[in-house]
Amino acid sequence: MLEILDVGGSDVRMVGIWGIGGIGKTTIAKAVYNAIAHKFDGWCFLANVREGSEQPRGLVNLQNIILSSIVGQKESIINNVHEGTTLLRKRMQHKKILLVVDDVDSLDQLKKLAGNNDWFGRGSRVIITTRDKSLLTIHGVKPIHDVHGLGLQEALELFSSNALLDIEKLDADEKPIVNEVVNYAEGVPLALEVLGSQLRDTSVQKWRAMLDGFKKDPPKSIQDILLISYDGLQDAARTVFLDIACFFKGWNINDVIQILESCDRITPEHSIKVLEQKALLSVGIFGDIRMHDLLEEMGKVKVLQESTEAGERSRLWYYKDVQDVLTKNRGTSKIEGIIVKMPTTDEIELSPKCFKNMKNLKIFINVNRQFVGKVEHYPNQLRLLDWPECPLEYLSSDFDMKKVVQLNMPGSCRKWYNLICLAAA
Repeated sequence: MLEILDVGGSDVRMVGIWGIGGIGKTTIAKAVYNAIAHKFDGWCFLANVREGSEQPRGLVNLQNIILSSIVGQKESIINNVHEGTTLLRKRMQHKKILLVVDDVDSLDQLKKLAGNNDWFGRGSRVIITTRDKSLLTIHGVKPIHDVHGLGLQEALELFSSNALLDIEKLDADEKPIVNEVVNYAEGVPLALEVLGSQLRDTSVQKWRAMLDGFKKDPPKSIQDILLISYDGLQDAARTVFLDIACFFKGWNINDVIQILESCDRITPEHSIKVLEQKALLSVGIFGDIRMHDLLEEMGKVKVLQESTEAGERSRLWYYKDVQDVLTKNRGTSKIEGIIVKMPTTDEIELSPKCFKNMKNLKIFINVNRQFVGKVEHYPNQLRLLDWPECPLEYLSSDFDMKKVVQLNMPGSCRKWYNLICLAAA
């Protein structure tokens, strides 16, 4: 960051710090601010802009804070945001300023608090932290520093300091457990700090069981931070986020776009770009969709909150819920997707009417389970059918496959598999 800022330069420079919640954007900005503030004529660290702007007269109050910090104006003299933009520009344009605008989530905040380069005197530096890369791009902020997770050694040190743990004294049985916890956090400082503090008073031998619990029900302090980005999404992007969290992490982006378009999702390609801009997912160089495990779990928690009954939720992935719905005929029209991923290879006997009430089932992915039994009713809204070695010997004449856009059923009964391929073509 110090190299990017080039404090000795005479130009006016705006630099962005971008990444998911809890990744350390504010920590980096604070460290840089403390290191270089003395080199400027005036300085201000404007913290928690998102929260501050939501308060009554929020932006006006924030403008007054900048004015007070940089020019020593003790009283609040700005009455409205339009007056504030004019006054800030007038008071700062001949000063060498260091301004940090922390946790921005709207373009209006940037326009009212950090304007254009002509707001500031020669040599000024403006640092902006945000979860939404598109705001930086639209406002002309560059370069943008993409914050990545901590490396393994740094992560171990941060976790250990919060868990009050001496890494050097761990025995051979304890080290793998500690590494498992650290790997789960994937370098996110917030997660490392929260996990360390929660495990602090518990023996290392019990951590694995506690970690399994965190995976099903992540600590609220982590979820609350991650939910800020999710809650700021439009409905279309939320829907795509949940689809990817539950079903398509690791899939090729082009395949996913095709499937989601067929599922009547609104502009899924645009939604995926929005999710990328907000650091809720990324796309690898080979087109694979990547999502942090903590974000995946946050999405699944949102689906679990739809209902206490599995059959009343939009998406099913937890093996006990899937087994209960398919064997006891507890599905409803609320279910849009199912992924079958079981911890054992035992066969499951399908209820003959298991799909009868799933009138909106669009996605069915069977990863590793062998099913037996005859099915009398089939979902006619399927877009994706991924079922290797499907055991069903015949299909009902009312099984309409015309809406299927992706069919993956290797090893299935050949005498009707060919017919399905023809029907879906």
